Amino acid sequence: MNLSFLKLRVADCPWILFDRLSAPGGDRGAVDLPWESIAVDICSRSRGAAGSGIVVVEREGDTSIVRTWDAEGASCIPPPAAALCASRLLFDAGRAGSESIVFRSSGGDTEVLVIDSRTLGIPVGIPARADGAVLAGVWGPDGPGLSVRPGSGVALPVRLYGHAVEVALYDRPPARSSSRAGPGHGAGRAVAPGFKRVEVLAVSRQELRVRRGVCDPIVAAAAASAAAVVADYADRETACLLAGDRLVVQWPEAGPLFVAAAPEYCLSGEFWLTEV
Repeated sequence: MNLSFLKLRVADCPWILFDRLSAPGGDRGAVDLPWESIAVDICSRSRGAAGSGIVVVEREGDTSIVRTWDAEGASCIPPPAAALCASRLLFDAGRAGSESIVFRSSGGDTEVLVIDSRTLGIPVGIPARADGAVLAGVWGPDGPGLSVRPGSGVALPVRLYGHAVEVALYDRPPARSSSRAGPGHGAGRAVAPGFKRVEVLAVSRQELRVRRGVCDPIVAAAAASAAAVVADYADRETACLLAGDRLVVQWPEAGPLFVAAAPEYCLSGEFWLTEV
């Protein structure tokens, strides 16, 4: 059995999409497919199409349904990058409103805003500290202040969209060395257990360069921007350059972070499913 798929990406984060909107029978098929094993096989870098996971886009009546599995075959709530890729497909399939795309997943209903024919935007929530307290005002003009030696960097733990991110923030390119700084706020310290590291260079108050590591690119850009704002390195609207793509992040003073990006198609193909 051949399954057609599309590969889309946000920055350097690709997802494999299966368009089941017009599956036989109209709505979600009566016989489901083994998506867990499909995800493992098709996301393999050596045997498959090399993806972060798979996205299955279906419909149930007039409702768009999005289901996601990571590259290890575990079912998951759609990460923001996967949500934008699914929304790109829904937009191109004519299943979008004039201003937004709405779909349902295991995480509930998600609304993605249509900015233009290429760019979509998604809210990612209000950032918090590692202890769950609100991040805003920790440092910067409204907080106790933060004194860092130029070029030494600072590490800020941020919780956002269900992710734990440690943002290593620099105001100039860091000097690379084999030694690691001791404990404290230094950006060279070991990453806390359960946190994913994101490295950020503040080029100006309107531009950040971000290395996301294994973090979702939308979450990485949002966490980087939030950390830069509270450390008074950046304004509340910044452009994050990530793997050659430009993601725009806005953080209103009384609202959640919002990230705009342009999901792009990489390739299309067919996956051979030996057993159903």
